Amino acid sequence: MALDVNQLHAGRVLRESYERVKRYPQTSCPIAAAVDVTMAGKGCLTYQYILLTALVAKLVNSQVDMLSLQVDDTSPGAYAPRTLCKEVIYPFQKQILFNALDGNNSDPLVNKPARYLRLSKSNAARGDGKTVLHTLCDALPTLTTVESVQNTLDYMMSKLLVIANENRERKDTIGSSVQNTNLKELYAFLSDLLDQGFGGAALVLATYALFLIQFPRTDGYKLIPHPVNQSGASSRQKSDLDIELNGVPFLGVELKDKAFTADDVSRAADTALASGLNGLLFVSGRHTGISSVPTYFSEVRKRYANRGFTIGVIEIDELMDFVLVSHPNNIDVSQILSSVYDCVFDIGGTAETQTWVYSKLSSLG
Repeated sequence: MALDVNQLHAGRVLRESYERVKRYPQTSCPIAAAVDVTMAGKGCLTYQYILLTALVAKLVNSQVDMLSLQVDDTSPGAYAPRTLCKEVIYPFQKQILFNALDGNNSDPLVNKPARYLRLSKSNAARGDGKTVLHTLCDALPTLTTVESVQNTLDYMMSKLLVIANENRERKDTIGSSVQNTNLKELYAFLSDLLDQGFGGAALVLATYALFLIQFPRTDGYKLIPHPVNQSGASSRQKSDLDIELNGVPFLGVELKDKAFTADDVSRAADTALASGLNGLLFVSGRHTGISSVPTYFSEVRKRYANRGFTIGVIEIDELMDFVLVSHPNNIDVSQILSSVYDCVFDIGGTAETQTWVYSKLSSLG
């Protein structure tokens, strides 16, 4: 039977480490080199979550095997790291550490590096991921005392706190820069953003901004943008941008910034229909290469209309004109732009996307 790792105790371990390093940053630990490699590795976010989760679990229950990844692991120290990470580690990094781990997936250990029974050098990995995997396999078993594990947690927490402070400072800079922005600047920003593309992220961000205006929070709407190009989408995801009204699914929005086919439309519609939605709106971006609504939409519309499901399509520039022209006097531009900045991280925007948006918005002040 898998070992129990009390979540309340785990939360306390994280908070106590956070409070310690705020006063006295930990500058070394027994496996500092391994932590450094893990934090610096390209594409190694899941390994960072694995490491942080293992350290916390070990401090909560000393019998935990820090190499274990699944309750089905045959090790007597097996536990449930995925649950611990989702319920405790992720919310802590998101809320307290200002998203220091770039968390756009609330279930971080669903990803492939964490799907094995345990960390092992035989696990498939390449590049920085392989280096980090082998390093952790060698380093974690050497932490045999409470002091060594705690020092390692504090060392990692110190690094995360530096990132958190940088994120907070950037957020404050954006807040000041966009404070007195106007509708003209919003239009120019969104238009410039759409020109960039960013692998579809620009279309998500622009549509999110426009629908914050069209479907305001004050009227009970909630917009839920989903990570761009992420495999293993959440089972709760109905479309690329889900909209709820008073907690009930209201509209699904599918965002396409590249050429798409009738099969793409049908597949997205089937997903939305199975999720309980009554309609799906397609928003096409500037990079689709489509100058008008494809003729196959008429056929697809008719087919799904017979099932009580409505499909619509609009080009992003048409949507932008409609929303900005029809809401000329009640747009809080600064709030919209600040929300776009936050959304970059929520959808897992690349470093290039994050840098461009920050540079553009911070220059408005």
